Amino acid sequence: METLYIICGLVVLVVLIALGITLFKVSLPAQPPSSGVCSPSDSPYVPTSSQQRSYQPLHRPAIQYFQTPSGYDRLQAPSQPSPYQPHRLPGAQYPPLATTPQQSHRPAARASLVVPVVIDPRERPTAKAPEVPVARVVVDPYEDPKSLRLKATQEGDRMGKCFKERNEAKARNDQQRAKELTQRGEAHRANMMLLDKEASAKIFQENNQNRRNEVELHGLHVSEAEFYFDVSVQEARDREESSLRVIVGKGIHSENNIPKIKPAILAHAKSLGLPIEVDPRNEGCLIVSLK
Repeated sequence: METLYIICGLVVLVVLIALGITLFKVSLPAQPPSSGVCSPSDSPYVPTSSQQRSYQPLHRPAIQYFQTPSGYDRLQAPSQPSPYQPHRLPGAQYPPLATTPQQSHRPAARASLVVPVVIDPRERPTAKAPEVPVARVVVDPYEDPKSLRLKATQEGDRMGKCFKERNEAKARNDQQRAKELTQRGEAHRANMMLLDKEASAKIFQENNQNRRNEVELHGLHVSEAEFYFDVSVQEARDREESSLRVIVGKGIHSENNIPKIKPAILAHAKSLGLPIEVDPRNEGCLIVSLK
C-alpha cells in the first residue's frame, strides 16, 4: 500500500510540474518575428535581407508594436501622416455617413379600393359634335320668289351668326376656330346671294312683262335695282329710245315708309352722267333722258 501511495504521489507531482511549465511558457512575452518577417525597426514596404535584394528604405516612420494583455501584438499607425495614406481630419469634423435603409421584407401593402366618382350628367360638359359642312343650295326653277327670299334671309342670318362667332374666336386667339367659322360664313353668303339672284330675276320678269320704254324696280334690293337699271338703259339705247321711265315706288312698303330705291337710282344715274328727274305727275317714277 505504501508503494502505491508513493507512485500516485509521483504521478501527481509530474502532472503539476508539466502544468507549471506550460503556464510559464504562456506568460512569457512574444518575441519579434524572425528572418523573412518585418522586425520592429523595419519598414513594411522594404523587404528584409533574407530576400537577397537591396532596396533603399522609404522615409516613413516605423510602425510601433505594443504589448496586449492577451499576449498578442497589435499595430498602431505613426503619429505623423503617412504619404501612402490619405490624411483625415478628426472624426468630429466629418458629417455622419449616410446610411442606406435596409429593405423591408414585409409584404407589400394591399392597394386601396378606388371608388369611381359619379358625375351628374347635367354638370358634365357635352362634347361638341363635328359641324357638317355647309352644302350649296339647289334652286328650284319653279319655286315662288317669296320662298326664295325667305331662304335667302335664313342664309343671311346664319352668315351673320358665323361671323359673330368668328370675331369672338379671334378675341380668344383661337385661330383654327376663326378660320372654320369664316369658311362657313362665306358658304352661307354664297347661298344667300344665289337665292337672292334667282328671286330678283323672277321678280323683275314678273313685273316687266309687256312693258315698252318703261321698267319697274319694285320688290328688288338696292344693288339689284341698280343692276337692272343699267341693263334697261342699255336695252333702251339699243332700241334708240329717247327716254326711259323708271318705276321705283314711293317707299310705302319700306321700313318707316322711307324709300330706298328712289334715292339710290337718282345717285347712281348721276354717277353715270345720265340726266334724270322725278316725274312731276308721279313721285314714284323717274324719267331718264337718253339723248
